[in-house]
Amino acid sequence: MKKIYTLASFILVSAISFAQVSDASFPEPTDISTKILKSKKIYSSSAAKSAPFWSEDFSGGIPATWINGSTPTLPVISAPWVYRGPNTTPNNTVGGQGAYSGINNSPPTNKPIESLTAANGFMLFDSDYYDNGGTAGDFGLGAYPCNSPTGGAPTGHVGTLTTDSIDCSIYPDISIIFHSFYRRYTGIAKLAFSLDGGLTFTDTIDVHPGMEVNESTENDYQVMLRMPLNIAGNTNVKMQFIYDGTILYSTFNGYYFWMIDDIELIETPAHLLSSGSETFGGWWIGYQSTDDIGSDFTFYPKNQADAQPYRFEGVLSNQGVNTQENSILHVNVMDDLGASQDFTSNPIPVSSGVNDTVATATNFTPAQTGEYNFSYWATSDSFPTTDTTLMRTIVTDTVYAVDLDWNSDGTNTGGGYYLGRPCGGNVFGNVFDIYAVDTVTSISFHVHESSAVGNDVKVQLYDIDDPSAIDPISLKESDDYTLQASDLDKWVTLKLLDPYPVTAGIAYLAAVKGSISLQDTTMISGSGNENSSSWYQNNCVATTATSTHVPGDWYSIGADGFSIRMNFGVPPTPSGINNIKQSQFNLYPNPTNGIFVIELDKNLKYEVTVIDILGKTVYTSSINDMNTTIDLSGLEKGVYTVELKDENSKYTEKLIVE
Repeated sequence: MKKIYTLASFILVSAISFAQVSDASFPEPTDISTKILKSKKIYSSSAAKSAPFWSEDFSGGIPATWINGSTPTLPVISAPWVYRGPNTTPNNTVGGQGAYSGINNSPPTNKPIESLTAANGFMLFDSDYYDNGGTAGDFGLGAYPCNSPTGGAPTGHVGTLTTDSIDCSIYPDISIIFHSFYRRYTGIAKLAFSLDGGLTFTDTIDVHPGMEVNESTENDYQVMLRMPLNIAGNTNVKMQFIYDGTILYSTFNGYYFWMIDDIELIETPAHLLSSGSETFGGWWIGYQSTDDIGSDFTFYPKNQADAQPYRFEGVLSNQGVNTQENSILHVNVMDDLGASQDFTSNPIPVSSGVNDTVATATNFTPAQTGEYNFSYWATSDSFPTTDTTLMRTIVTDTVYAVDLDWNSDGTNTGGGYYLGRPCGGNVFGNVFDIYAVDTVTSISFHVHESSAVGNDVKVQLYDIDDPSAIDPISLKESDDYTLQASDLDKWVTLKLLDPYPVTAGIAYLAAVKGSISLQDTTMISGSGNENSSSWYQNNCVATTATSTHVPGDWYSIGADGFSIRMNFGVPPTPSGINNIKQSQFNLYPNPTNGIFVIELDKNLKYEVTVIDILGKTVYTSSINDMNTTIDLSGLEKGVYTVELKDENSKYTEKLIVE
């Protein structure tokens, strides 16, 4: 099987990862698409934070002794940080900047940083404003253009904010903690240090390493960084917060923003263990032994889970001074009936400043369909427990997905990605590893609420594992479908023209293809799952002279792809039951919020019975239409059995109501 990523790219991806072709420019950013990194608490309830020996919360504005700006080498331009406080409004500051970003107030930039003292003021570097003058889409034409005045090579801008001198002479080991609300395009958030009063700055640290294009932190995100050891013991230390928008990679330099607040310097604690980057798909270690992608499949068909159980992994980090002996990752699994199981990793020592990836000693095979909740935490001999991280999955009969829309109602879908554009119809798809043979019969996708109606789309199934092919190989597709007003912010399911049997050990792409959209607003919602893999085919012409892109080229966008689901055929019924053929019957969506469709290929009469987990009949009816919508939204959440029968045949299928 072809691998899409190396281990290093899982850990250190900092931009879009191109799978098949090398392009000299990034795809243009949208003001909607983004992945949001989860809020991060530096200290758990069991860890006492030492008192800061230096702090700044910007309650009085920018300190008079700080330096806002620098003198970079031309044609790079210096741009200032901006203070936001109780006496400022979005349009009364330098250049009339927008309300926290120049990208038309799109999520997540229509809100300020959520620090403890945000109401007293915070600092903002609005790269989008400096690139487009506050006008969405006019990149490079703003008050601080990233293109040189003479039309030469891209130059970009730098924003530096330098503290006054800080006395660190009595502390042997120092860490910095601050709130950091950051959204990335190509600019980088950095922190540098000076030991000579600001004459030279060295030991530059990337504050948010591994973030990809269009990713964002939550607005209450905290950062803790252990400062270089040579800082300790010095009396004249200065720090410099740097937004570096000078990457000479394309005509797009910088973009988006960085907000900071509540900065504290503390003596690094002796014991501070944390856990993070949790996964249940083998994202870090498991994929190496099974040769799969290692995605967190949030909707996981039972036959696939039987063939490839859940693999619990995470990253243990020692941010303290002392080695954490016998560090263990703990995972508790609880099903929707309250039964639970516990899993642990083998104990290991984690040295100071080290991140270690660990996996539980055994994997988890679910006994039945339904919802499962995973709780992750870590311990060591010197650290009683970290905070608990909660994750979730649903084991299904037929639905295979990576999105987080648990109720299939659009509530937890992400921002939109442009599927249909004036220059052509693109193709978006998610990667699904097949561990047990099955048959793909349809593909579902969530239509972003900002989409325009009247444009045609179709679903497609691709093989991405053929070693003889450079690009994904198209296998099956559906008829064209015209988006209706009723489809906005809804899931749409399209049947393949012919069911396609998929092979164990192969990865497939479940995709949606758009058509030319003059309104440029045919969109597919994002998945919100950072442990997943997605591809897209760009059918537009290159937008820059230096680009090597050719219409039809395929790219891997790495994690956090699309709200696109793969649906399998009806599983075999138990011995002795005459099954209604899949060509005659389909039930979707599943899981559901209680409203689902029974689809027949012919107008035949069947009796429908819905039975709860205790064997009680909760619904009966007769149907003979080819499409019948049944509303059970009044039922309690749980697993139900849907029985469909006539005089000669009967079919039963599990239905999950959320």
